[in-house]
Amino acid sequence: MFRKRHYIAAILAFQAHVLMENRSGLVVAAVVTHVDGLGERVAALAMLDAVPGKHPKTVAADKVYDTRDFIAACRQRRITPHVASNATRIGGSAIDGRTTRHAGYVASQVIRKRIE
Repeated sequence: MFRKRHYIAAILAFQAHVLMENRSGLVVAAVVTHVDGLGERVAALAMLDAVPGKHPKTVAADKVYDTRDFIAACRQRRITPHVASNATRIGGSAIDGRTTRHAGYVASQVIRKRIE
């Protein structure tokens, strides 16, 4: 059940998730899941697993993905997480200086906003 606002009734719903390539904005993968609190992160990891190649990979995402479990799962897959920092969250951001100090992180955040 999904509720958009507190005063609107909850409805059975699905979410569509899209993985896009940063440079060109082309869709690389798409998945539809049931709505739940973890659906976005689980779908993102599943789509990242399907990306072919052994080259270094990065993933740019918004603040919803700034969780310790998602960051750890990306690093375990040798994918650099360029996730927007959510410093206002209790416990602070899961993104640390290893990622944010590089110029590529800033570039990914600029392009991410253009794609969204």
